[in-house]
Amino acid sequence: MFNNEASATHYSPEVFEKLETNAHLLDRLSSRYPVEESPEFASLVRPSDRDEPNQRLFHYREGYTVELCRRLIVEDRGPVLDPFCGFGSTLLAAKEKSLKAIGFDVNPLAICVTQAKTANYEKEDVADFRRFRDSVESVRSIDHRAASPDLKIIDKLFQADILSALNVFKARLQSVSNDKVRRLAFVCWLAILEDVSNVYREGNGVKYRNRVRRGNEYTTVPYDVWASQRFPEDKFAFVKDSYFQKLEIALADIEMQRVSCEPSVIEGDSLSLGRFVPPGSVGQAVFSPPYCNLFNYIKAYKLELWMGGFIQNYVDVRKLTAKGIRSRLEGLTAHEDPVDHEVEQFAHLVERADTWSDAIPAVVRGYFSDMKAVLSAIHEALRPGGRSSVIVGNSALGGVLIPTDLLLASIAEKVGFSVVGLKVARHLTTSSQQKKNLAQFKTYMRETIIELQK
Repeated sequence: MFNNEASATHYSPEVFEKLETNAHLLDRLSSRYPVEESPEFASLVRPSDRDEPNQRLFHYREGYTVELCRRLIVEDRGPVLDPFCGFGSTLLAAKEKSLKAIGFDVNPLAICVTQAKTANYEKEDVADFRRFRDSVESVRSIDHRAASPDLKIIDKLFQADILSALNVFKARLQSVSNDKVRRLAFVCWLAILEDVSNVYREGNGVKYRNRVRRGNEYTTVPYDVWASQRFPEDKFAFVKDSYFQKLEIALADIEMQRVSCEPSVIEGDSLSLGRFVPPGSVGQAVFSPPYCNLFNYIKAYKLELWMGGFIQNYVDVRKLTAKGIRSRLEGLTAHEDPVDHEVEQFAHLVERADTWSDAIPAVVRGYFSDMKAVLSAIHEALRPGGRSSVIVGNSALGGVLIPTDLLLASIAEKVGFSVVGLKVARHLTTSSQQKKNLAQFKTYMRETIIELQK
């Protein structure tokens, strides 16, 4: 609820009008749907299971837990569809329940990791992987090396000896003849890259480790000082130990796995899933689309994408960034999108706001237009009575609260779904810059599970 009297004395007339309009739109949308607080999901909509089997193979900080999917997936309603499968939580849960599943993603890194995590490993595969793990002990720094990527800043991302060691182990794993074993060994190699590099993931990208955050400011530690504290003298042994430990984890996981329905994992755009999924062939869909928050998921994993050879040059970067849902500024292309009246009201508010890019309203319009196409395709793919669980987070752009959960619920109704309800898993915080203006909308800053039925 927007406090008119209190707010009128704190804001300029322009800001007050924007906040009042934002509040009116939010309250009107919210009154249409049953919304309940569901704190039992709070720890499950973020990757709190990073130390569990399979999930510990490669940490995806934007993901959610397999346990969440276990709770959302109905036992007898297969196949399961995830049009944004990421690093495989939904597909792993479906496999555990012996349900067929199909997942899509535009990120080739995510596809590779998910295929490795959800594959069935027969006894021969496990034995081959164990032999490869053992062979790593005898690898020497003078052994054959794979080539480094043609990346201008590669020498800033890795120390020279560490990069050389990584390329030695990459060459070794590339010699493995068993496809499943080679892919799993490759994912283990990809999984150690951040830990042995000079950077770490934070926010919408990566930051150099010698930039230390103190409060709201960053201090640069001299590189030589930082590197001597971070890395041991024997860099080759450091990389070998890191890789061997990850191989040990992977071996333990595949030794305890239960062979079940291996999902189909497709590198492709969720907007074109109709080409692969026949109408009425899916029992349920469980997924989390990109949020409407300008986050560039490709940029955040550029280290692995370049080192893994998924992208070869900067043209590849632009092509990959342009794929998928329009949730970010990078790769944004002009479209003549059908006008959705409710979305347009929020986009217009953002248009009037003081934002750092004039293209942000186009992201809002493009995001919900793309999501309408995805929801329509999912509705067509589901059998009558089929359910869909959509995990989304709301966002703030230019001081405007964008209620993604409510807008997607409204769009879902327009393409034929019934909205069963909205379960609020947890409430989110905003940046310090937006906290003041959005204080009265904090109930809408949340991550929600939207339950839909065909």
